[in-house]
Amino acid sequence: MSNILLKAILIANMLFAVIIVFGERKRPLAALVWLLLLLFLPVVGFVVYMFFGQKLLTKRKFRLKREDDVRRGKIIANQHRQLVSLQDSSEDESANYLGLTRMNLLQASAPITLDNEVLFLVQGRDKFAQLLEDIRCATRFIHVEYFIWRDDELGQQLMAALTEKAQEGVEVRVIIDDWGCKLTPESLFQPLRAAGGKVYRFLPITLNFVFNANYRNHRKIVVIDGCIGYIGGMNVGVEYLGHRQHQSPWRDTHLRIVGPAVASLEARFLMDYIYVSREEVELGERYLLSDAPRLGHSPIQIVSSGPDSTEQHVKQGYLKMISSAYESINIQTPYLVPDDSVLEGLKIAAFSGVDVKIMLPGKPDKKLVYTVTMSYAGELLEAGARIFLYDGFLHSKAIIVDDHYLSIGTANMDMRSFMLNFEVNAFIYDREKASEYNAIFYKDIAHSRELSLAEYNSRSAWSRLAEGVCRLFAPIM
Repeated sequence: MSNILLKAILIANMLFAVIIVFGERKRPLAALVWLLLLLFLPVVGFVVYMFFGQKLLTKRKFRLKREDDVRRGKIIANQHRQLVSLQDSSEDESANYLGLTRMNLLQASAPITLDNEVLFLVQGRDKFAQLLEDIRCATRFIHVEYFIWRDDELGQQLMAALTEKAQEGVEVRVIIDDWGCKLTPESLFQPLRAAGGKVYRFLPITLNFVFNANYRNHRKIVVIDGCIGYIGGMNVGVEYLGHRQHQSPWRDTHLRIVGPAVASLEARFLMDYIYVSREEVELGERYLLSDAPRLGHSPIQIVSSGPDSTEQHVKQGYLKMISSAYESINIQTPYLVPDDSVLEGLKIAAFSGVDVKIMLPGKPDKKLVYTVTMSYAGELLEAGARIFLYDGFLHSKAIIVDDHYLSIGTANMDMRSFMLNFEVNAFIYDREKASEYNAIFYKDIAHSRELSLAEYNSRSAWSRLAEGVCRLFAPIM
């Protein structure tokens, strides 16, 4: 009996080895990690791969979603492309980012929109107070998409506000990620459903679809009446209000946008909603306003990426920003696990005399990922970059280049966000807003300590060993 079981395991391992070789042919390092895991830990490796590694089995699933996105994306892009001609810009500084805007338009189908008002929300209390006020003022629809929605004081308060609006006749649609909300009971959403609201879980994880665990919807989007949009790093949970003492203060960044860019956020939400609900929603003027309020002056592109895309659009945007920098690159990220292209881009920028500053959390939430993060931080220190450790947990995802333009959204500076998660970022081409956020960045530096190369090199032999071992698994973290 034991021989039969052993043979079955070996056959299964060989089968999955073939799947890995074909499925990960564009990522040889990831393929090597999976093969080593199956070789040295056959049973454990088999189970882990079933949950987190399968790619070919999802090919058709994501192909269908990609076709939906492309079909509707072309309609949306055609509706918005008339808003601006990239060739008409006469500002000298626009040359710094014209290539980025073209790439995002042509490759990511991200129209550039003008005259947007942008508000930076860097404290959870401020963000959710403003969001609840905007929800109370909604008259037509509220569309909400979050990775994590906890059944705590904040989650219940937000759900109560949405339920009240649904009872008033306002359309309320909610998407939550099934993995991110695995501990959130369905009872939390029942009152909203009873009031006529709609709630769907993105890629539910079941025994038939255990491979869904590897592909998570990390997006955080709220659109209210087509006029107001939210995007950024904050999920729904009291920790974003600073209620986790061991990680306090908790620092994150969210954007409140008023203007034509809200239609791009709404389009992203609707494409995700149609995919999870299979409900045909008309992509017309009711949701995608052509006469959105123009209260500001910021040009914005909303760029999405995910495992359903043939290209890593947000990562490519980051890489283009890094390669275009002349003076400075300021980055905030909770996890620093870049792929080779981004790592080399940052090192080349530092070698070229660009002032590269990267801010990381001083109080991590994931020990293994933080160990890998410090490994990459050390390599960048050796290249001349500067690393700052925030005195608390930093969850903000931001990159500012040359004090001219910036990107803020849901994507971390890690391979999971680049390749496996569904993400969305705002690229903002506004020197005034870049300077405003840089001021926030330097205020955060005042609450951080700089990690020197000497301090990094003085770490223990055990830390060096742990970094080396954990970094082997960076492509699958």
